[in-house]
Amino acid sequence: MVILQSERLTMRNYMPSDLLEYHNIMSDRKNMYYFTPFGFVTSSIEESKESLENACDFNAKEEGYRFCLALKENDKMIGGIGYTIAAETPVGKIADPMGWFIAPQYQNKGYITEAAKRLLEYAFLQDNCVRVATACFKENIPTQKVMEKLGFRKESEKLSAMWLDGQMRDRVEFALNRDEFHQRYNYV
Repeated sequence: MVILQSERLTMRNYMPSDLLEYHNIMSDRKNMYYFTPFGFVTSSIEESKESLENACDFNAKEEGYRFCLALKENDKMIGGIGYTIAAETPVGKIADPMGWFIAPQYQNKGYITEAAKRLLEYAFLQDNCVRVATACFKENIPTQKVMEKLGFRKESEKLSAMWLDGQMRDRVEFALNRDEFHQRYNYV
């Protein structure tokens, strides 16, 4: 079991005791708006429980990581972060996509940037990733700002790429390679 820590956060496996916080976040349709097409938004406590169980099962399959993002001071869940291993190559793993979400009251406090930087350190320095990719809807400017702050470079813009809320929406894709990560964060 992998547990990651940063200055203010712990990234750990989800636990059944996270259900109430998990449900409060995942059932908030306004906050989770951009996750709607991916089936993560829940409508009932039963759906949230099933989704939470799926997140736990995902980690057990070793296809990547779905971490509970918890405050270090009290272990309260405030969001989630993770990545999927899309491929394994002779030179390392390709993680695609990396993603995150956070409860509204914890937004704009640097938590996601802090957690994502720590997860990138794990991916590149311990999990043998050679590339980490991510994407978001074009109008999701806060997420794009986090990606850019972390050193992700924009690779493409796909016009009318996904259906959301009754219309086709544009998506932007970002990536960070191991060499870029080492250069940006001065790892030898």
